[in-house]
Amino acid sequence: MRQLLREGFDRRVLLPLLAAIALVVSAFFVAEARRDHTGELSEIVQHRQDRMRELAELIYVCIEAESAQRGYLLTGEAKYAEPYDQGRALAPIRIASLLESFSGRNAEELDTLRAVQSGIQENFAQMDETLQLMRAGRPREALAAVKTDVGLYQMRKIRDELEALRTREGARIYESLVEWREATRLNSLINLATTAFTLGLLILVGLLATREVRRREAANEQLDQLVRQRTADLQELSSHMLRIGELEKSALARELHDELGGLLVAIRMDLSQLRRRIVLPDEDAQTRWARVNDALAAGVELKRRVIEELRPTLLDNLGLVAALRWQVEQSTALGRLQLEVDLPEEEPELGDDTEIAIFRSVQEALSNILKHARATRVKLSMRHSGQGLCVTIEDDGVGLPADATTKAGSHGLKQMSFRMQAVGGRMRLEPVLPHGVRTILEVPP
Repeated sequence: MRQLLREGFDRRVLLPLLAAIALVVSAFFVAEARRDHTGELSEIVQHRQDRMRELAELIYVCIEAESAQRGYLLTGEAKYAEPYDQGRALAPIRIASLLESFSGRNAEELDTLRAVQSGIQENFAQMDETLQLMRAGRPREALAAVKTDVGLYQMRKIRDELEALRTREGARIYESLVEWREATRLNSLINLATTAFTLGLLILVGLLATREVRRREAANEQLDQLVRQRTADLQELSSHMLRIGELEKSALARELHDELGGLLVAIRMDLSQLRRRIVLPDEDAQTRWARVNDALAAGVELKRRVIEELRPTLLDNLGLVAALRWQVEQSTALGRLQLEVDLPEEEPELGDDTEIAIFRSVQEALSNILKHARATRVKLSMRHSGQGLCVTIEDDGVGLPADATTKAGSHGLKQMSFRMQAVGGRMRLEPVLPHGVRTILEVPP
């Protein structure tokens, strides 16, 4: 990606791509505007359908109240008066809701609604008088008032006005639906044209980009080949440096053993002979003589440890199994750790490079355990099969983070992995439950 940004886009790809982006952005805003318009039309249709429902409910309430009033006058039973009372309470609510709804849109219908409201109030007032006469025990007067048909004509007039209003509202709904369909069809045409044009530009961009990608793939392939070649050269150089380093350590160890070791042993022998022939005059001279002798002994021991660190003599003299056993015993004794060893009696047949790679990797693993693991137990095991040799170092410490082998600073683990790769093997890390790490070193047969 950085290389693409650094090199930049080809103009033949960039210009159509920018045009396609501009078209898509413009189409998005147009589509949003058209969608808002269509949404407004949908809200208008929904609002008018709600008004149609409220008009129908108002007509039903008025008719139901009138029927209940007549039923009560004819039968005198109170159950007929209950629907009337409900209609008497609901009618003002319905007409008030309609007035509020029409005040926002189609305010020209407000005069009609106010006239209907006045008529409903007058009609309910007349029906209230007849019910009061009935409840006062004057049924004949109540029936006579009903037979005048004044209330019937009044209710018919109210119903006709509401039906006319519903018809006009239905016409408005139809007009809104037609407008909504036209807007939807226009949206579809705009989207279709935008999509077709965008697809054409994208196809053109795709063709140009494909050509550019192929060119860059060819360049990347050449670069990959160069990187692989350089990586192989570096790995070969690193392996060579490891071998040279081990050879130099071995040569230095021999020189220290032969030269420095011979000098220190000769000095100790000469001092021992001088001590037998020289009588020290006082206690201070004896103390200094003893201090010199102890310093020489410490130097001999230091020389031995340095030689073992540079090139373990056990590895050359007794083999890998003995060298690993000595190394793990020394390390666990230094860290006061419990040790469990499971090593074979027979020495595996391995090359010198493989033996030193395994030994150094085990040495590094033990060093990591002592420095970082806070473990109490270490187990070293070795298995040899037809698939190769497997050496395992296991501890019960705090474990390793997930990025332990990749994060900056983990040179020891990376060096172990590289050592094993240099001899054709590999290193793996596995968690140990409930806590701890298992380091596995595998080499082919």
